[in-house]
Amino acid sequence: MSDVKTYVAGHKSPDTDSICSAISFANFLTQMGTPATPVCAGEANKETTYVLNHFGFEHPQIVKNWEEFAPEGGNLYLTDHNESKQIIDGYKSMNMCGVVDHHRIGDFETDGPVFMRLEPVGCSNTIITKLYMENNQEIPKTIAGLMLSAIISDTVLFRSPTCTETDKEMAHKLAEIAGVDIESYGLDMLKAGADISDLTNDDIVRTDMKEFSEAGKTISIGQISVMDTTDVLAKQGELVQALEALRSANNYDASYIMITNILDESTTLLFSGDVEAVVTKAFEKEVKDNGVFLPNTMSRKKQIVPPILGAMK
Repeated sequence: MSDVKTYVAGHKSPDTDSICSAISFANFLTQMGTPATPVCAGEANKETTYVLNHFGFEHPQIVKNWEEFAPEGGNLYLTDHNESKQIIDGYKSMNMCGVVDHHRIGDFETDGPVFMRLEPVGCSNTIITKLYMENNQEIPKTIAGLMLSAIISDTVLFRSPTCTETDKEMAHKLAEIAGVDIESYGLDMLKAGADISDLTNDDIVRTDMKEFSEAGKTISIGQISVMDTTDVLAKQGELVQALEALRSANNYDASYIMITNILDESTTLLFSGDVEAVVTKAFEKEVKDNGVFLPNTMSRKKQIVPPILGAMK
């Protein structure tokens, strides 16, 4: 057996799918004969912490730089991302082995052929569930719970426009294995993640933040989901200031935060940077105080990123 260690990692600013997919895919690889260890790029958020505690999992080890964490190198699989700016720093020192993802294909490059499984579904764990089934691998009860939680999170309990019939089908199969009532558990999980009472303005604008590049420019887009946007939007000016501090510190051309209302399925998009024209072009909505209200909008991947990057061209 090779002494080279194999790791599975999700993206920076990890969310529930990022962390749970690292765990579930590492378990899949292990069951298939390749022992693998899940790691993550940062602290789990409240929603993910609720999920890990509910199903009895320890927080995966946090890795900030691969060269420092694994100076002798190792094998690396990515889940829930493929763009270089979202990968843990120093990843080129690792032997890239594969990607399981449900996002757009970015600037991802490898030195050789790798395993790739990319599908236009609502959640990476939907794909991983299919991998278990296609390879006749038993899904442990607790792993099923993690994967179900990720699907609930990414599809916002099937409310998101990114949700597909495949997501629903896999979720119901996983719920049966995990012994979970999807609706009641899902609402409890989303409520746990929607509690932002102890978050600073800086915490809020950095929530689930991802970087994107287009036309030589780099932007950040974060998202925070709540049951009621009244309190958070009452400090819109402060949040825009926090976004500007974030933008300036990282030399982004713009920084955005989606304030998403889970219950009425809408988003208020706040931004910093000289991009009012970009926002106006992207959404054809009135911009006021560095923000725009977007009804029937919950998905960054499908409803926010494409129009913004398109307007930047």
